[in-house]
Amino acid sequence: MDKSPNRKSPRLKNYDYSSVGAYSLTICAKDMKHIFGRVEYNPLGNTMNLSDVGKIVDETIQSLPAKFPEFEILTYAILPNHLHILICKENELIEDGHSVTDFVKTLKALATIKIRKIYPKMEVWQERFHDHIIRNDFDIEKHWFYIEGNVAKWERDLYYKPKDG
Repeated sequence: MDKSPNRKSPRLKNYDYSSVGAYSLTICAKDMKHIFGRVEYNPLGNTMNLSDVGKIVDETIQSLPAKFPEFEILTYAILPNHLHILICKENELIEDGHSVTDFVKTLKALATIKIRKIYPKMEVWQERFHDHIIRNDFDIEKHWFYIEGNVAKWERDLYYKPKDG
């Protein structure tokens, strides 16, 4: 009999993730592989050059507000092996409203479908994602600046690892 490990949920217990509010999300590539592109180092400022996979993820992120009108994407950054998205859920009165988990699952599913048309066997995502519930204006500002400056500080990023061999 195969026993899967009993993992603790990373979601905040008893919190309704379909509630109005702001959320900072981090979604990682499977095994932290550098599949979304590479950072070009420059004394005037680093830039992220997206791979084909990264471009598909970027297009998918940009398409999500049409599917999730209650969510606004405030800012996002795609790094070589993960992405950060700062979102705000603005209207819980929308019929069939979605949760943050619905948002992330749809992003992963839509991007994976498109990616596998090019790379049929590619495993794109880690199973889970990290979230932070934004608590106040200072908190949203802190996360906004972190995401906006993430490419510039790539080598100091929590998820930085040297490029795969």
